[in-house]
This record gives sequence, C-alpha cells and structure tokens, in this order.
Amino acid sequence: MALAEGVPDVRLDLPRIQDARALFEPFLPCDDTQLRKIYLRLALKYHPDKLLKAERSAATELFQAIAAVYEDLLRPFGGKIPKRVKTQTAAAAELGDVKALQRLLIELPSRAVEEDYVGAVPLMFAAKGGCIEAAELLVRYNADVHAETPFGWSVLVYAALSDQGHMVRWLAKEGARVTGHELQLAAFGGYHRGLEALIEHYDQELSAVKTSSGNTLLHLLCLGILNIPKGQPERYLKCLTLLAPAVPPNVMDSKRGLSPIQLVAGHGNWLEHNLEASNIHLKFVEQLCAAKADPNAMDKNGQSAVSLARRKNLNQVASILQRFAASRL
Repeated sequence: MALAEGVPDVRLDLPRIQDARALFEPFLPCDDTQLRKIYLRLALKYHPDKLLKAERSAATELFQAIAAVYEDLLRPFGGKIPKRVKTQTAAAAELGDVKALQRLLIELPSRAVEEDYVGAVPLMFAAKGGCIEAAELLVRYNADVHAETPFGWSVLVYAALSDQGHMVRWLAKEGARVTGHELQLAAFGGYHRGLEALIEHYDQELSAVKTSSGNTLLHLLCLGILNIPKGQPERYLKCLTLLAPAVPPNVMDSKRGLSPIQLVAGHGNWLEHNLEASNIHLKFVEQLCAAKADPNAMDKNGQSAVSLARRKNLNQVASILQRFAASRL
C-alpha cells in the first residue's frame, strides 16, 4: 500500500490524536528504512503549516503524536531515534518528493534556506535522503552546499553519515569541501560508502587527520566498531580496507599512548557486550593485524596488545594476536 504522492491542497479532515498509530498500521510490518519513509509521508501530509491558523493547534498535536508513534515503532528494530522533521520542506527533501518540494518552493522560495530548531536546512535532509534531484532543485533556489549547523555539521556530514556516497560525490562536484571532520565522523560510524566518496575528494594526507587527543582515523574506526551497536558491523571491515593503505597502523594517540590494535585489545566492551561471540569483530582484529598493526609493540605502560587481551581474559582475541605476534618474531 502506498501513500499518495505530493501534498493535498484541500482542507484536511484531521484524524484524532489517539488514531495516530492507526495511520501507520496499513504499512506494517516493515523495516526501519521503510518506516522512516512512511513517517515522512505522514509528516508531509499532516504538517500544521499547511492549515489555517485556527486549525494549527490540533494539527500540531497530531503532528507530534505521529512523531511519537514513529519513535515508538522504531525501537523494536534496535535503532537510534533519528531526528524529527520540523518543516514541510525538510520532509519533502528527505523523502525525495520533488513534486511536493517544487510546489513548496514556488509558493515561498525562502523555504529553500529555512532552518529548523537546530539550524539544519532542507539541503541537509535532501543529502540524508540521497535524492540528487531534490538537492539540485534546492540549489536552484539558493540553497548553499557549504551550509553548516551551529554545531558544525555540514551538508556533507548529513550525506556521509547516511552512507549516501553518490550524494557526497555530487556535493563535492558542486564545490563542497571535504575536511577531516567529515572523515572522522564517517570512520567512527562505519559508513563505508560515505567514507569512500569522502576519501576520493579529500586533497590532503589521510594520515594527518587526527582528533585533539591524537586519534587517527584507524583509532576512530576501532572505537566505532566497539562502541556503536550496528546491525551490519561488517561495514567496519570495508572501512578498514579503505583506510589501511593510507593510515599508519602503529601510531599512538597522544592522550592514552595506545595504538589502534592496543586500543582494541584492551577495551572493556569485549566483555560487556560479549563481542568475542561476533565473528565480524574477531575478523576485524585479524584484518587489523594483517594490515601491519604490531601486536608485539608496547604501549606507554609497557603492555603489548597480546598482554592487554590476556589481562581482560579475551582468549579468542589473544589467540589471534599471538598468532600474528609469533609471525613477526
């Protein structure tokens, strides 16, 4: 069953607030990606800005109830709670509903650059949704590919963290400049399509990209796979393949004095989240070693990756490290 394309221009007969959940039911069950699209359609259809002032109070309550139901439905999928959309333009842009987006911009061209409550603009939502046609339309109405939120997230960040590699490439072609910030966020999140496109358009050395505490992109990749619950942790293996040729594997961070492999070997989340039961996480350790990470090297406290794993009773991790350590003697 599909929701109607576009946005009706007639006065809406608003559903009751308590019926907000029923608006989703014809489309369930579905995965979280499809659920997001259904939410965006409903947000676009019942957005209070479309209605007369006298009707907006009831419409706002319904709009908020729809968002609350969406978040409640998303939790069974184990997903993080994503950003609620606040404007019609943002909903149409993320959804890639070019017809609705064009109508909104013709009505009021300034909608192309309107900010929501955190300073995000519609082009950021188009980047998140991956619809280049919607992004092109917004740019024709003076949207800026260099826009950033007050907390420093660029349009490129929205594209990369949604793993929209094709959108990253389009934005770069339009003049958006890739910085270390986008690379760091994409590496930490394991967004391999976004990361690959960012790397293609980064004009400096990847080895020089570091956080204020000296973490390289490999450090961030290791922190990401150990800290962020992902339905597809194998994405981190793909990111490792992208980064290993360009980022030295044995650089220590300036705060804790750990290399990426030492960071992995001594991390507490192996036990807390039972990560040794994950073949992907064990394969990540193996591939990091294969990329010349040295399990024999000592940290600032004189501990090697092998000894750090043994101290945590990580028998499988220690076994992998010991195998590579012996091959380097």
